Amino acid sequence: MFAEIFRRGGIFAEEAGRFRAPVAYDGDMTRGDDRFDIVTLVVRAREGDIASFEALVDEYERKLLRFAWRALGDRQDAEDVVQDTLVKAWRSLDALAEPAAFGTWIYRMASNRCTDVLRRRTSRPSDASDPEDLGHHVDGAASVERSVEARTALEHFSEILQTLSSEQRVTWVLHQMEGLSYAEVAETLGISEGSVRGRIHRARTAIAEGMEGWV
Repeated sequence: MFAEIFRRGGIFAEEAGRFRAPVAYDGDMTRGDDRFDIVTLVVRAREGDIASFEALVDEYERKLLRFAWRALGDRQDAEDVVQDTLVKAWRSLDALAEPAAFGTWIYRMASNRCTDVLRRRTSRPSDASDPEDLGHHVDGAASVERSVEARTALEHFSEILQTLSSEQRVTWVLHQMEGLSYAEVAETLGISEGSVRGRIHRARTAIAEGMEGWV
């Protein structure tokens, strides 16, 4: 999705003058080839190789979309966050001191952007679906009643998430839904591990109280 946007239009062509011509190397870079790890892609992208940055987009865009959708509960907002994050990453590659830290770096940008959106958000309907449910259909044997109950519980859970502070929500999603450890969340958000634990504890308490009677 976003890789195609980058290829078509504009952002690469618009910024191309800021970078040196792509570095020549033997053979074509094949997407998915293990020889080209993240560090290699970042280094080449910083040297002006657009194909390398497109490969990074292919690697991270779906992960970032899943995270942003879970944090924001709205697909359009999530797509906007991811596109903004990828554009900012392209423009800021020179500021990344350690290419090996690209993953943490880009997640931090997406997390900060999600926090900004949550802080500015006014009351509006949200899409409670999880991106992992895309294309999922209820088994024919499952009853309509159970499906409705599950959907209602999911919507209620989404409403509870929206009552959390922006910091608690982003932290909780990174740890509980994206599977990052306390240390990884702390590194991603640029806060202490103790702060991560505190935010998650408060989020869990609020969720448990809000879901009482539902589970």
